[in-house]
Amino acid sequence: MDFFLAGMETTTTTLRWGALLLAENQDVQDKIRTEILSVLGTNGKPTMNFTVTNVYCSAAIKEIQRCANIIGVNVAHRTVRDTSIGPYKIPADTIVLGQIHNVLANSPVFKDSKQFRPERFLMNDGVTPNKDTVDQFCPFSIGKRQCVGESLARVELFIGVVTMLQNYKIQPVKGRELDMGVIFSLTLLPKEQPLCLTPVSLEIK
Repeated sequence: MDFFLAGMETTTTTLRWGALLLAENQDVQDKIRTEILSVLGTNGKPTMNFTVTNVYCSAAIKEIQRCANIIGVNVAHRTVRDTSIGPYKIPADTIVLGQIHNVLANSPVFKDSKQFRPERFLMNDGVTPNKDTVDQFCPFSIGKRQCVGESLARVELFIGVVTMLQNYKIQPVKGRELDMGVIFSLTLLPKEQPLCLTPVSLEIK
C-alpha cells in the first residue's frame, strides 16, 4: 500500500492536475514544448539526463506539484525525545503532523501562490535554480521519513510531462471552461472533464 500510494496514485493525480494546469496556461505549455523540442526533437526519448538541459520543464513540474498540492494531511510521526522547533518545546511521544499542504500553498517565499508561475523556481537568468523557493519545496516531505516513492515519482513525472508535451498540444474543449475544483479523496483529485489534445506534428505543419 505504501508503494502504491507513493509511486502510483500520487503520480497519476499530479499528472492529471498537470494536464489541466497546462491547458489553462498555454504560454507556459508552449515554452516547455519549445525547450523539449530544441533538446529532443519530435522523436527523441526523454531520460532523467535531460533534466539538466530542460531547466524550464523541471521548474514547471515543480510548479505543477506545488499548485496541485495533492496531499491534504501528511503522515503522522512521533517524537522519540524532547526537542524544540524555534521557540516551541515538543516533549517526547508527541504526535507531529507536518503541514506540507500549508507550506506549498501559504509559505511567504511563494509570492502570489495562487498563480501558476514556474519562473518562481529559477533566478532571473532563467537557468539557475532559485535556492529560496527550491528549499521550501517539499511535496515529498523532508528528512529520514520522507516519501519512499520520491525517486520513482520524480522519474515518472518528468518522463510523463515531457512525453505528453512532446507529442500533444493540450487545450480546453472549445466553448467549455475548465473546472479547477477539488474532489477530496485519498489525494486531492481534479474533477474529471474532457480536454482537447492535438498532435504536435499537426501543429508544426
